[in-house]
Amino acid sequence: MSFLPLLSRWLHILAAMAVVGGPMFMCFALLPADPVLPGNQRQALHDRIRRRWSKVVMTAILFLLVTGIYNFILFFQATKTWGPTWEHGSANYSLYNILFGIKFVLALAVFFIASAVTGRGEIFTRFRQHDRFWITVNLLLGILIVCIAGYMRMMHTGPNG
Repeated sequence: MSFLPLLSRWLHILAAMAVVGGPMFMCFALLPADPVLPGNQRQALHDRIRRRWSKVVMTAILFLLVTGIYNFILFFQATKTWGPTWEHGSANYSLYNILFGIKFVLALAVFFIASAVTGRGEIFTRFRQHDRFWITVNLLLGILIVCIAGYMRMMHTGPNG
């Protein structure tokens, strides 16, 4: 077994944990707790978190894109040896491609929203003004992506693979 595919998988999962876990923490812990702070302290806390979290978001997006493309290439190289159920044109192969496309488009939306909420530019001010809404949307999209990915994984390994 080659170490590079395993490393790629680990980095992909860890980056996904950050992209989904950050909004989960914010939705269920930070945002419900921050109204007890006075307005200026709340804003200062949000600014500090945003500055630090933006670096994590950008790194996670980079890892997800690089490892996702690498894993996608590995999958299609492996399908050449899996036999008739994964031949081009089969129902499994077609459904996998459709789900991958949906997952990829949703991931781009998550990347954009996460970048907008943590961004500094004036163009993203509206996203930051409605951060509770956008963080919640990002969390829901992230959960949907994880569910799709889990189903895709079971398509070619089975429930115990």
